[in-house]
Amino acid sequence: MLLLFLLLTILQINKLHANTYTVYSINAPPLTMLNPRQAGIVGDVVIEAFSRLGHKVSLQEVPWKRAQRITSEGENLFIMPLALLPSRENHFTWVAYIMDLERSFATTHLRIDSYQQAKEQLNKIGVGQGSAQTQILQDKLFDNNQIVELKIGSASARMLQLGRVDAWFNGTPETIWYWNQQFPKQALIIGDSVATNLLFLAASKNSDPELVQQISIQIQQLHDEGFVEKTKQHYLTP
Repeated sequence: MLLLFLLLTILQINKLHANTYTVYSINAPPLTMLNPRQAGIVGDVVIEAFSRLGHKVSLQEVPWKRAQRITSEGENLFIMPLALLPSRENHFTWVAYIMDLERSFATTHLRIDSYQQAKEQLNKIGVGQGSAQTQILQDKLFDNNQIVELKIGSASARMLQLGRVDAWFNGTPETIWYWNQQFPKQALIIGDSVATNLLFLAASKNSDPELVQQISIQIQQLHDEGFVEKTKQHYLTP
C-alpha cells in the first residue's frame, strides 16, 4: 500500500509539472511532418520523449531560417531536425542526437557523385532555403551563381522535374520521398552520398538545463530500446 501511495504521489507531481513546449519543425518527410500522429522519423522520436516525461509538444512551422533564429534567441524553445554544423554549433543547445542523414545530388539526366563533378558539370543546383545544404555548398566554395535557394518541400522536386535547376542537393531520403509522391513514373538519378550529417533535436541557448538533460536521457533510452530504429524502418520500408 505504501508503494502504491508513493507511485500515485509521483504521478501526481509529474502531472502538476507537465507543460506544453513549442517545437519548430518543417514538413520534410520522412524526417519530419507537421502531423502529431505521424510526425516522421525525427518527429515521432521527439514527441515520444516529451510524452514519456508527461509533456506535450506544440509543432510550429515558419520559414526555416526564421525558425532557427527564433529558437536560438528564445527561451526553452526547440527545433528539429537540425544538422550539427560548425556554423551553427554555438547558437543552440544540442539536446540529443537522433540519426544520421546522407546527402546527395539528384538529377534527371546525369549521375553526380562528387562536389568536384557538381562544380564542373552543373550550372544551377537547387537547395532548400535556410537548409544545411546551402551552408555545405558555400563551405565547399561553390560559386554563388550555382546555388539556387528554393522553398523547402515538394516545390524543389517540381523545379527539378521542370528543368529549372540541373540538380537538387538534399537529404537523400527526403528527395526520394517527394519524388515518388509526385513523379513515380519518372526516373530519378541519385548520386553517391557526398556528406553525412548528424541530425539533432536542438534548443535555445537559454534553456532549462534540467529539462534538457531529462529529454536527452529519454531519447537515449529510445535508442537503447530500439524505438528509433523501428521508427526509421516504419517510414523507410516500402
